[in-house]
Amino acid sequence: MAEKTIGKLELAQRQLETAIALFVSRRDRVSAITLAGAADGILHGLVLRAGKQPFADYALGVREALSGETPAKAKFARHINDKLNINDLKHMDEGGMDQVTFDPDISALGAILKAIANHHILVPKHPDFINAMLQWTWMFYDGNQITENEPYVKPAGEKVMQWYAERTEEMKKMEERFAKKYQDLFKNIESASD
Repeated sequence: MAEKTIGKLELAQRQLETAIALFVSRRDRVSAITLAGAADGILHGLVLRAGKQPFADYALGVREALSGETPAKAKFARHINDKLNINDLKHMDEGGMDQVTFDPDISALGAILKAIANHHILVPKHPDFINAMLQWTWMFYDGNQITENEPYVKPAGEKVMQWYAERTEEMKKMEERFAKKYQDLFKNIESASD
């Protein structure tokens, strides 16, 4: 087979598309985590190279708004990958455990959505495979659990929207502070690039 040159964005898109196919088909959600994590690693780097804010930085800002504390960027990015078990499935650390206990369904969903968030920063118009995943999420994820094994009555995503509509006034004020802070940050970045 002849050598090919493939752009990093295309590589990440192929990995993400395969991760989504493995996830939605229920064929192999563990491998979906690893593929989505690899895709996200590339996408995160491409977002940074484009001078934009990757998902991990956005999540760090949300964490800061909720807690009033600012964790270190690299430590927080690793924390997200640890929570999604991406690191556990990609690495065997010295002295690490021989087993991993986790929910492969939720970890795979989180890893895929994280990669989609970074992809969207680079490519605002979603390709069909991402639209399919977002539709699946609306139908079967209620914010806490995946409901694909339950009889389908209505989109599980309605529960997320209900929670959002009923959030506390304190949460709404934190969201306002967070939005203001990041609007100001983006204005400063845009001004500096002009």
